[in-house]
Amino acid sequence: MNKFSTRPWGDKKRFKCVVLCAGRGTRLTSSSEDHPKVMAKLKGISIIQHVIDYWKKYTQDFVFVVGYKKEEVIDFVNTLSINSDITEQKELKGIGHAVLCCENLVEEKFIVVLGDCVCKGTFDFPLNMEQGVGVWKTDNENYIKQSYSIEIENNLIKRVEEKPKRPVNNLCGMGFYFFDRIVFKYIRQTKPSILRNEIEITDVIQNMIGNNEKISPLFFKGDYINITFSRDLSTAEEIL
Repeated sequence: MNKFSTRPWGDKKRFKCVVLCAGRGTRLTSSSEDHPKVMAKLKGISIIQHVIDYWKKYTQDFVFVVGYKKEEVIDFVNTLSINSDITEQKELKGIGHAVLCCENLVEEKFIVVLGDCVCKGTFDFPLNMEQGVGVWKTDNENYIKQSYSIEIENNLIKRVEEKPKRPVNNLCGMGFYFFDRIVFKYIRQTKPSILRNEIEITDVIQNMIGNNEKISPLFFKGDYINITFSRDLSTAEEIL
């Protein structure tokens, strides 16, 4: 189903969508030094516009976490007919740290989406969901290796692994998260990873699972891509 099944997720007035768009995108194009990654064009429209257009079906209230060349993103956001707040991630310390930057701007429940992840399709929202993570089934294990893997038990996520060398199944973790404010406590408790010396959101989620927080998989039916390399732009355009 494409609508939230239960309250409070079913009440659009209760939550905001946080869009993370602080990155530089140095692996994306040779012109990445000139523009923030989310301002790259897909079919003549910026990536961030495509992201907003998708998530507007769930809420009209957005929070943008900006960083690299923030003025360009801020100027663009100010042209939009949406309710928006803006906060800055002054140091790029990972997705977990970026989420923490919006702590004072969200209510009890909120969505977090990566500003470079585009999709076309629908989610299956579980009944009585407390918190959740987007999950996409794919036969291309490279997508999982570039993102993170998901293991499920009793209809809940039991394990996530950042950039796995050997995916254990065909479940790809998406750059879409449905959080409760309790996530901020776990972000503060999570140490930077050995992999990138950043606060990985997957480490945060695994810590939550280890403390018996219920994280549901939200299965996505459709096409999805986390835009990382220049070749991903053409794939994204095919999706859209």
